[in-house]
Amino acid sequence: MSFVPPPPKSRHWTFTAVATAVVTPALVWGVDRSYRSTERCLRAHGSSIGDSDADIPEPCSEVSALLGLLVLIAGAYVAATAITGLCVGVAEGRHRRGFGHRRWFSVTVVGVAAPWALATYTAGYGIGRLLRPPAVDTSWADGRDAARRTLEFLAQGGQPGAVPAPGFLTEEPVHLDARLHYARHYGTTVAYQQTSAVAFGSPAFVTGALLANAVGNSNARSRAARMASPQWRDHELTRVVLTPTRTWCYSFGRWLSFDHTAVMEYHLDPHGVVLLFADTEPLRLTGPGAWLHAVLFAYFRFGAPALTTATFLLPIRATQSPAASAATSPSTSR
Repeated sequence: MSFVPPPPKSRHWTFTAVATAVVTPALVWGVDRSYRSTERCLRAHGSSIGDSDADIPEPCSEVSALLGLLVLIAGAYVAATAITGLCVGVAEGRHRRGFGHRRWFSVTVVGVAAPWALATYTAGYGIGRLLRPPAVDTSWADGRDAARRTLEFLAQGGQPGAVPAPGFLTEEPVHLDARLHYARHYGTTVAYQQTSAVAFGSPAFVTGALLANAVGNSNARSRAARMASPQWRDHELTRVVLTPTRTWCYSFGRWLSFDHTAVMEYHLDPHGVVLLFADTEPLRLTGPGAWLHAVLFAYFRFGAPALTTATFLLPIRATQSPAASAATSPSTSR
């Protein structure tokens, strides 16, 4: 089982392609049919759509009102998609993302179904590329660099220093006091309600009602099964304190203690660490300070020699210092 969450996927281009491919033809068909119906009705009463001064006959008022409503909806649709395309283009251009996230099929569909939206997106993307990109969050890189430097320092015989932990009372020294995202991995029991349907009428109506009820019960059962399956729960950004023997997490109003000797497996990924125990649910800590937790855990649990041999520390040992990374990476500045 993988405890690493999948990377978030941006699917707004796929959604936009599907939406425009459905809505645009539907509106065009509706406006065209209403226009033709209105034109036929007016001609039957000796008038025409081009006669702006003529009154609309009573028999044609309903179809002409429908035409006006559809034209209004179409105008709002064009304006909304154009403005959305402009805003999305500016945002993606400023963040230096690929044009259309390089989803060329979706871009092509949008260009055919809503060319005005693609045009405003293109203009916005160009404007965004001219703007200064947003400030880069360096906390993750700083956290990994701190873990690497701490590992090197301790491996060379250094001693970990204590850090202040305001309000936290313990007889042991505190070596890490950070705010990390906390989560636990477990399944649970979810109750769901089954419904029964009683229908009267034609066989087709009764069959449809029973099928709809069966589909609703099946969806409720599937939703309950998904919610009950083992997954990360109890997500919370909280305070995490590490001492030589324990990791303390302040979760939902109380302090939870995790004995380091009870940890059976320790996993590290680019976003955080996962601790597996024999008698309690897995613990996940995510954040810039998570890698430092891994270094200190290995040092206090196994001693300084483990800093160069523990397999879960391999990503930290492989991390380059910022200076070395800059020296070995080609410049991307223009």
